[in-house]
Amino acid sequence: MLPEAALAALMTVTSPDGANTITIAHDRGKITYAVSRKGQALLAPTPIGLEVKGLSLAEPKVSLFERDLSAETPFYTKRAQIDLKAKCATADFGGLTLTVVATDQGVAYRWGTAIDGEAEIRSETFALTPTGNYEALYAYNNTPHRGDLLQNSWESPHNRGDIGKIDPKRLVYLPITLLYKDAALAVTEAELRDFPGLNLRRPEGDASRLVALMATLPTAEDGRNRRQSFVTARADYLVRTPGTREYPWRVFMMADNPAGLFDNDLVEALSAPAQGDFSWVKPGQVAWEWWNHWGLDDVPFAPGVNTDTYKAYIDFAAEYGLPYVIMDEGWAKNLDVMNIIPQIDLPAIIAHGKAKGVGIVLWCTWQQLIGRQEEILGHYAKMGVVGFKIDFFDRDDALVSRFLYKTAEVAAKHHLLLAYHGIHKPTGLSRAFPNVLAYEGVFGLEQTKWTGNGMDFITNDIRLAFGRLLAGPMDYTPGAMRNAARRDFRANGRRPMSMGTRCRQAALAMLYDTNFRMLCDSPSAYRREPAYSRFLAEIPLTWDDTRCDPASDPDRLLLVRRAKGQERWVAAIVGSEKRTLDIPLKDLPADGPYVATILRDSPVSDAIPTDYVLEHRTVSAKDSLRIDCAPGGGCLIRLTPKK
Repeated sequence: MLPEAALAALMTVTSPDGANTITIAHDRGKITYAVSRKGQALLAPTPIGLEVKGLSLAEPKVSLFERDLSAETPFYTKRAQIDLKAKCATADFGGLTLTVVATDQGVAYRWGTAIDGEAEIRSETFALTPTGNYEALYAYNNTPHRGDLLQNSWESPHNRGDIGKIDPKRLVYLPITLLYKDAALAVTEAELRDFPGLNLRRPEGDASRLVALMATLPTAEDGRNRRQSFVTARADYLVRTPGTREYPWRVFMMADNPAGLFDNDLVEALSAPAQGDFSWVKPGQVAWEWWNHWGLDDVPFAPGVNTDTYKAYIDFAAEYGLPYVIMDEGWAKNLDVMNIIPQIDLPAIIAHGKAKGVGIVLWCTWQQLIGRQEEILGHYAKMGVVGFKIDFFDRDDALVSRFLYKTAEVAAKHHLLLAYHGIHKPTGLSRAFPNVLAYEGVFGLEQTKWTGNGMDFITNDIRLAFGRLLAGPMDYTPGAMRNAARRDFRANGRRPMSMGTRCRQAALAMLYDTNFRMLCDSPSAYRREPAYSRFLAEIPLTWDDTRCDPASDPDRLLLVRRAKGQERWVAAIVGSEKRTLDIPLKDLPADGPYVATILRDSPVSDAIPTDYVLEHRTVSAKDSLRIDCAPGGGCLIRLTPKK
């Protein structure tokens, strides 16, 4: 870190409300940034830079301006309208620019180049140097592929503690969240186009900071298994890219508490809006077979990867108002997406779905699509498929970034929906291409199939809301009907269960943002409890407004209120201890009574986590709901105007 006294302030930009400040300092070609909130330093002055081959810095020229980031966001999960204004500044170093923005929700900066021809980006300098007393909330890779930190699926549980204790041999994912006594800050990126993703690591012998770790451009790969492509050689630069462009935003969300981070819109606001007509895009819930292992038990045929099974899933989806069914791994022979196994009559399945108003989404790996997007996506679009779930990226280099945008563009041309799996966190692509409905990059419910009871899913569920979820849509796949207390939980690949109560699973469906919510369990299980299942199926995906309760805490409670039209919804999950929630309804309109549909833990849910109470009450803005939550429990409340 450069001594603060050695640098002259170049730009100090403060948000319209005066709370959030980013300071850029410059001295003899060395540039640092620092971040503060309400006068409290959160990130100490730390070097940043973008090394461009053949480009040297001139004396900077600074310009100040304002920017209105407000926009209608019809496909954004949290709210239909973002209202956000920014104070901005740009420093032009001659061919290299640095732009900073300061908003009431946080600050950000990005580099830009303006040179003829192609720019070879050699490296980017970035680091986090937290100051004062804080705790970090972070995830890091446990199982790098072939020993390469930069080849992993970005699916690890969240930790909470001092960054100085992070193993230097680990790669730390974004977002990372810093929890101070009177402030909270989360770091991520937006507008990741034709550029490698930003990851972090702790330098050996330095407990004070995390530095950038980014993938240089792959030059040789081994993708013979059609599932994953392993990088076997790399260039000594990040990317070669058009010389006149802007690079990803380095985003610093800020609030007084973790709840304020949950409500943050900065990634969405800084990302490029959609160009063209996407009115055909329909967010929706999905009947999914892979997690429950094609687990039908009320049919007169042997369930599995066959035509009868998928017709049965379509029938269930139509019955419960789900617009989509996924055909996950197994329908294509040896992962060859153009070679369908004989047990699958895809035209018949698609026709059955169309007759029932249910669209078919196909699973494949990204390896199968490289360079063949037009051929394959065009072929299946003509057949009547409505989308693809694309899996096993396991990298975030510039080649992957290019693929994501190219595939989204080709899919949009053919009116196909996409869900990206086995991938890093989202970075705003879904705003530019709303047909990209979901990203994984999360230690989600699928992990219960092989992770034992040593894993604390209950705490991790809450931490996810203040970590990974801050980056954008998160495909966690809730909806388990086989539920267990932590003491009784066991991993089971064929008959998986969730940790915590049944009500927790329903609450997660409302709490976690996604435009493509995959309900993980079997239609047979859902049909046995139709009232519960219909309530689950009716949870909206996009909302008019979202507010996280200030009492929410990354280990003990997540309580969120959302609005959709005239309805209000409330959901909560709790940590490992029993908790009573008092939920005032003062935000309801005062012009009439509401019917509260309440799904809550029962008095025996701790011992029998599958048990619950589903009840109706008449309430008004003057009332408060008192809800008892079992350990690992939760609740879901729907408030509808009384007719």
